Amino acid sequence: MLSCFQKSQLGIVVLLSTVVIGCEVRANSLQSAAPVEHPLDPLTADEYTKTLEVLREAGHIDDATRFANVELREPTKSRVTSWSEGEDVNRTSFSVIKQGPQTFEAVVDLSDGKVSSWTEIEGVQPSVLLEEFTKPGEALALNAEFTAALATRGFTMDEVFCVPHSLGNYGIPGHEGKRLIKLPCFVLGEDANFWSRPIEGLGAVVDLNSGEVIEIYDGAIIPVPDVVGGYDEASVGATRAALDPVLIHQPNGANFTIRGHVIEWDNWTFHYRMDKRSGLVVSDVSYREHDVERPVMYQGSLSEIFVPYMDPTGLWFSRTFMDSGEYGFGGMATPLVRGYDCPETSVTLGAVLPDDMGNPYTAEDVICVFERNIGDPAWRHLDNVITQTYEGRRSVELVTRMIATVGNYDYYLDWVFSQDGRIIARIGATGMDGLKGVLAQSMDDPTAADETAYGTLVAPGLVATNHDHFFSFRLDLDVAGTNNSLSVDRIVPTEFEGPRSGWIVESEVAATEGDAQLDYNAASPAVWRVINPDADGPFGNKPGYVLRPGNSIAYSLLSKDDMAQKRGGFTNHHLWVTPHDPDEFYAAGLYPNQSDGTGGLPAWASADRPIENTDIVVWYTAGFHHVPRTEDFPVMPTAFHQFELMPFNFFDGNPALDIPTNWRGVTAGGGGN
Repeated sequence: MLSCFQKSQLGIVVLLSTVVIGCEVRANSLQSAAPVEHPLDPLTADEYTKTLEVLREAGHIDDATRFANVELREPTKSRVTSWSEGEDVNRTSFSVIKQGPQTFEAVVDLSDGKVSSWTEIEGVQPSVLLEEFTKPGEALALNAEFTAALATRGFTMDEVFCVPHSLGNYGIPGHEGKRLIKLPCFVLGEDANFWSRPIEGLGAVVDLNSGEVIEIYDGAIIPVPDVVGGYDEASVGATRAALDPVLIHQPNGANFTIRGHVIEWDNWTFHYRMDKRSGLVVSDVSYREHDVERPVMYQGSLSEIFVPYMDPTGLWFSRTFMDSGEYGFGGMATPLVRGYDCPETSVTLGAVLPDDMGNPYTAEDVICVFERNIGDPAWRHLDNVITQTYEGRRSVELVTRMIATVGNYDYYLDWVFSQDGRIIARIGATGMDGLKGVLAQSMDDPTAADETAYGTLVAPGLVATNHDHFFSFRLDLDVAGTNNSLSVDRIVPTEFEGPRSGWIVESEVAATEGDAQLDYNAASPAVWRVINPDADGPFGNKPGYVLRPGNSIAYSLLSKDDMAQKRGGFTNHHLWVTPHDPDEFYAAGLYPNQSDGTGGLPAWASADRPIENTDIVVWYTAGFHHVPRTEDFPVMPTAFHQFELMPFNFFDGNPALDIPTNWRGVTAGGGGN
């Protein structure tokens, strides 16, 4: 069965007012209105409500008003970094509001109870509202041409679900100025996996503002695949013996503490919150060394997700999604199940988010926090020359996790903190591939070669289409302080005197944004190192942190003239560096839905501003090309990709050197128990 959150995302039920119809999320489930304890705390339920009251009293909103987003307008960075616990701080909300076809931005001073600004933004489309997941289906049900085309294929509207897809922007005549959604359709069945039953060759485009069906695509009739797409235990069947329990056991409880939205663990302290668009955001990250809190990162967030599919035919050409900016990554967060999504020992946390009306609701259990010891050493050495003695230390990590279900995909977002000073960002992808109905039942069929030109036949009558996943991360690093620089340490082959060759490191500090638009190149490697030129590091070195791409490297292969690539222009480079600007938060701009690609990171960086020895933001594009395989069907195994921020001359030695050999409360010699 679909969960409450999954239903609301698919448009089967709609979030209205403070009630998710048919689900258990109601106004009385709101988290208690705890006092604000940190200037970066998310808006409370009371603050969402006050935002609405102030805007309504000012005459700006009515019952027809819809909110694409309401979130904290962060205080200035200088105010946050100078803040001391217990001090009051002004609270401000920022809203993106839809009034009929018009879009407005509203800033409300919650401390004074006044509207600071109310501005119309012309020529943009806010993100898709949850209630807009059902309206297009209603329009199709009333359209005689569409229902006739559906009947020709043997179905009625009661038997299908037409999934709203964002449309992008391709300069198509008649699309200008309209708020559009494209709808491919699927046959509902006994199991939850309707994605495996596409009605290929039929779809429509609906103008959400007018409710008008403006295009119907009625192509060749392809039989709906007759495959078993279920993935529940009853559908799969018991084909392997269950294992004996493999569990994380913490008899003394967790080693972390959560005070409000601040988490403390080992030497780390950081702030967390859930934003409707960005999802899980970590801020004010510091590492305690010898009782001194050393700043590392002011804020880390997922800025955008770009998922272009590679099939240019029929209805597929426009599947070039901005999963965060078009739908809201945090708004699509789903409840986490302990023992499956997170270890049994996890602490799960809720988040207060806004619905389409701007009212607050609590998304229960959408964040989990846990520790794990995966059996790898933090470090070890066995002296096999003289003493034959062994020294080693366990490696324990702290993980903060969320999972968002965006259509057919489920995405993990992990912020991982290690005892040796590293911060690891992990993205996991599971769920269903985008599936296309075809005639071929096997690769031996005469149509198979043409039908698999853009994907893989993963089941009889089903092709999983090739696509990319790109994730833009905004990393506001404050390494040992606010003013930082980017040092590009190129590894250069060198001929030494005598019989040897090798390499040396040639370092250059990037002076402007143009110098920092960089791509990973295995044939000409470089280390990307954020340094603090004004701070004293160990032995005269400048303290820094290195961004290590790990297995998250992928290059966009789309043409620069492709409209999809223009919208996803942040994928033109793996690395960007910009001077800190609080208005530059989303790599594809504030309004990527149907945008023409003129905003966002490439536009900001085109100014080629100075970035040396100043407050900088690092933008990293993680990604992978997904060539589907039969093992992806009916639900794909989770694939993780990650990068890390690693200390480099930040500490005066191995920061994990002082990890104790035994657990707390366990006597010597019992550490392996």
